[in-house]
Amino acid sequence: MKTFIVSSLFALAAVVPLTASAQFSLPSVGGLTKMVGGGSGGDLSGQQDSLVRSFVAANKEVLTANAKMADALGLKDEAAKAQATADSLSDGATKDNLSDANKIVSDTGGAVAQAMAQKPALDAESKAKFASGLGNLVNGSVKYAGVGKGVKTMGTSLSSASPTMLPKLNSAVYLVGNFPGSATQLSKALQNAITFAKDSGIEVPNNSNDALSAIGDLS
Repeated sequence: MKTFIVSSLFALAAVVPLTASAQFSLPSVGGLTKMVGGGSGGDLSGQQDSLVRSFVAANKEVLTANAKMADALGLKDEAAKAQATADSLSDGATKDNLSDANKIVSDTGGAVAQAMAQKPALDAESKAKFASGLGNLVNGSVKYAGVGKGVKTMGTSLSSASPTMLPKLNSAVYLVGNFPGSATQLSKALQNAITFAKDSGIEVPNNSNDALSAIGDLS
């Protein structure tokens, strides 16, 4: 039995990236006694569903932000890609869906960052689009801060999950392992967008600093 549990833990460790921050980390092999007890499968599945819904809502907001800001900066292909991903992302997203969406967030966000670095002059219409996208990015950051609390709770729940339940919790394991990196990326994106907006004479949401502080606390 001990051999089975240890094998399951090493399999889980292979799924969770080593870059995850300590605050979201899962227990070491030394916590075997907790792993044996196990939690309620139904409770964990419900907790996973709730976490995925919250993350999807936050990520859709960020994808919409990237779509609008990319459009404002003349990046039509990136704008279409981000919006299509936002439209297709659903509450029942699997681990693969979440991973694919995160890649689009990273790719389109990177393209937006590169375009902003060129300090382009925007016309009034483009400024309005960018301002709308920045509003979505601020809202997405606030939602991310809420997701962070759920990720911490899920990490604790996974520490008491039976190894036999782990294959059914792939989405939760993925989010616990990858959320810190996503939060750091979003924090940088929001800071860059706020700076660009101020430098370009674009209106910045009143709660942008609060959002920046909230997402910064997660990274």
